[in-house]
Amino acid sequence: MEKVLGISPLDKTRVEKANQNSCINISIEKTTITNSSIVFSLQQRKIGVPFCLPRAFFPLHVVVCHFQFIRSSNAGVSSNMPLQKEIIEFSDWWALQQVSKSSAVPILDLRSFEDHEKRCLRSPNSREHSQIELVVVSIPISVVEKRAFELPARHVEFSILVSESDLNRADSFLSGSNRKRPNPWKVAHVLLDTEAFWRTAEDLGMMDIKKDQEAHRHDTKRQRTELGESILNPGKSTNTSRILKFPMTRLWQPDPMIETILFPFLAKADDINQKDTSGATPRHVWDLAAGAGRDVAFLAEELLAAEKPHHVFAIDHRYNEKETKIVNDFWDRRGIRNHTTSIKLDLSRWETLEHAMKTGLDNNQVAAMFCVRFWKPELVKAIAQSSSIYSGVLFGISHFCKPSVGAPWNFEHPKEKTVLERNQLRDMFQEGWDILHNEIALDSDHGRTMIHFVARRN
Repeated sequence: MEKVLGISPLDKTRVEKANQNSCINISIEKTTITNSSIVFSLQQRKIGVPFCLPRAFFPLHVVVCHFQFIRSSNAGVSSNMPLQKEIIEFSDWWALQQVSKSSAVPILDLRSFEDHEKRCLRSPNSREHSQIELVVVSIPISVVEKRAFELPARHVEFSILVSESDLNRADSFLSGSNRKRPNPWKVAHVLLDTEAFWRTAEDLGMMDIKKDQEAHRHDTKRQRTELGESILNPGKSTNTSRILKFPMTRLWQPDPMIETILFPFLAKADDINQKDTSGATPRHVWDLAAGAGRDVAFLAEELLAAEKPHHVFAIDHRYNEKETKIVNDFWDRRGIRNHTTSIKLDLSRWETLEHAMKTGLDNNQVAAMFCVRFWKPELVKAIAQSSSIYSGVLFGISHFCKPSVGAPWNFEHPKEKTVLERNQLRDMFQEGWDILHNEIALDSDHGRTMIHFVARRN
């Protein structure tokens, strides 16, 4: 049986005093008393989570006065160093994760590769916390600026693990103080790389130790090689139990249309529709205007995990020597270099694309082509009308679109002239195609309306 209590004036006064002595803003509106615990509301700046204490902590004003709700040791730090205000002890951070509603906890490890390989955080193996998964990705502070496209979206909260000596550098980059337009990432908590931190992690069963670092690096490289050989040469015997697990951990997210619509269609594709006459040769997927190559990486990894390997082509007119190296290195780090190809190509005209990819089209190897936030009406119209695209090929697009016929576009970016009308794609693909998905969705950062559209050549 539960009883809900209002907060007395005395309790509120003690909360206010606790706020004055802590960086953490405490806000209590009601307390729920169960047979075993008190549950009350804790507000830590922008984070609001329920927090539980045993009944042994009664009365409430004693809890407020003495516990002080994970008091910060960084009161009074300079306001121009935002990340210092987010420093938190590991045990306190873990307490927050246990009462949060998120099952995946993203962590950016900014320590060096050597320190990460020596010891790293891992998810707890206890049954009590089996529903909590730590998503830990190592990107050293020395390269994080070059690999910013591998970070979470700006609106997604995450924690960082960093050495104290690198905290100022991390703050400068992640908080944006080194840029004219800051546009900071949402770093919710900062975990400092200290011996005390690792002792607590070890006590909680959340530390993974790699004793032989050189052997680990060699084994990882060998596993990637074996994976490539096993896919490209299916008849060759390999110890698949040693192959790297896919998909690999990531802080970034693919486009929702790719993740929730196109990928399932590819993974469940009917062999009759696939028409794969090449036996062992993987089928092709084209990402038109692929940019940083995250959607390419997502599809290559997820299709490997589903045992439906495809070769994913990233096609973009911006792929000069520097950009090509960036995307190729990205895919290499993720173990999919043998399953991806980058191509520099002007996508203004279908004939240019058709000529460059002629071999795949002639051999019926193309499974799908798609665009994400890229709209060339002449190109898409030509794709819809092309006789080179055979039955079973999928076409997908995720782009800004008005929510209904005649609706206005109420956003400054992108400009309305680049925004699709509600039924524009439906009208283009009415003949010769089966429309499998044609829905409006909202983007996750600004609430703009997008169309998620997938059609299949009939």
